[in-house]
Amino acid sequence: MFDKKDAFKIWEQEMGNKEYAYDFSGRKIKKSDYMVDNQVGWVITYLKPIELGGPTHIGNIIIMHYRSFEEKGLNYPIFKIIDKEYKVCYNEKDDYYYLEKLIGDDDDSYFI
Repeated sequence: MFDKKDAFKIWEQEMGNKEYAYDFSGRKIKKSDYMVDNQVGWVITYLKPIELGGPTHIGNIIIMHYRSFEEKGLNYPIFKIIDKEYKVCYNEKDDYYYLEKLIGDDDDSYFI
């Protein structure tokens, strides 16, 4: 995993100087609770797990609530968080991974 200094640097790049933010699934996270397994704890992880051949570079990382991280596990490319399905996609030209929220019958959103 990432050390706290690197994690906070990534937080500031992605979330700015806020103490609280939300991960992609809408779960609230708190900057000071990095690697804490609680209601606002968060981690930095890989969209394509390294165990499944994912790269360890910046184009494959994401800030994720601790619960979202546990729910995703090694599921790839499709996984479910809080009853919503997401798909990990890859942009080969620019070498980065990103998420799309899959559309369900009762969901009017397209992607994130």
